[in-house]
Amino acid sequence: MNFAYTLEQLEFQQRARDFISRKMAPEVEKYDRASIFPKAAFREFGEEGFLGVIVPKEYGGLGLGTMEYCLLSEELGRLSAGYTHNGIFQTQKMITMYGTDEQKERFLPGLASGKLHAATAISEPGMGSSFKKMKTCARKEGGVYILNGVKSHINDAAEADVMNVFAQTDQGLTVFLLEKGTPGFKLTRKLDPIGLRASPIYEFELEDCPIPGENILGEEGKGLVVFITTFNFSRLGNASAFLGMAKAALEEALDFARGRKIGETRVTDFQGIRWTVAELFTRLEAAELLRNKAATIEDEGGDSSKLSSMAKFFCGEVAVDTIMAALRITGSYGCYRDTPFERWLRDIKALEIAGGTPEIMKNIIANQILKEVTF
Repeated sequence: MNFAYTLEQLEFQQRARDFISRKMAPEVEKYDRASIFPKAAFREFGEEGFLGVIVPKEYGGLGLGTMEYCLLSEELGRLSAGYTHNGIFQTQKMITMYGTDEQKERFLPGLASGKLHAATAISEPGMGSSFKKMKTCARKEGGVYILNGVKSHINDAAEADVMNVFAQTDQGLTVFLLEKGTPGFKLTRKLDPIGLRASPIYEFELEDCPIPGENILGEEGKGLVVFITTFNFSRLGNASAFLGMAKAALEEALDFARGRKIGETRVTDFQGIRWTVAELFTRLEAAELLRNKAATIEDEGGDSSKLSSMAKFFCGEVAVDTIMAALRITGSYGCYRDTPFERWLRDIKALEIAGGTPEIMKNIIANQILKEVTF
């Protein structure tokens, strides 16, 4: 594989960094503290084309690939993992891969432009990571499905114009596109998480909630296939946000340490610090290469399940270690709330859980490895 990014990819990444620095960074603290979705900034982000990174050109997107999505997620992660809003890209991926022509025409242009916001609703109280324990169900009545259940830990549930909701039918796990304003949808509470706060988290109820049959995404009973392929993709977004936060934290720490002296010696001249820096950059390089290999396989249409899980697990582990080390490098400077270290630290722990815990990632990796004949 080619280990170098193309010029076009690097230019896309720089454009995203410039926009995020100008339009999002000045207000990040406000939205993080209040746990509010930065709607105006994301609308403009979409108008600039960034939200349509993977949407086909015929539906108003840029028609780019997983690697560009990863670079975009990395830049958003540098600011805050709460700005990655995976539900947007998950929904785009689902509709692009499994949607009907009518669904693509209805939803993709708005999702690409920022006119529409999207969310993913899977988790439930007591469900954990087992779809077998999912209680949200849908019964068919003519051409309509009636949904009942409770969903919890759902990012952007109040803000979303369309939400992909997972529910059990007589045929098995099924994905429904729930549009804003549908009767029977009721927000029950807004949660107060430690991280990902610019992507607010809610619990909601579905009580006799009618969804037309044409809003099924993919085939009835084939929801697990939709989930696996979509989350292989979005976990690479998570891995990229980890990398973005880790790189930003290390850069911030080193900028501080280069100008900090203990007596006549700069902090970065101490051998212990230099060894730490060497170890951190080596692990970050390895994590990025793993992410890139998984993204390349995803773009080539291969099975990225093992490698995307490896990337989320390893990039998360490296990011936690890097941010903690960056805090130690800065000494007391990084321990104050007016520095970004606290936000990165809170986000890093929340993102470890979102999209599958490290333990779930290790189970997926082990299952894949043990199925293989050779290594």
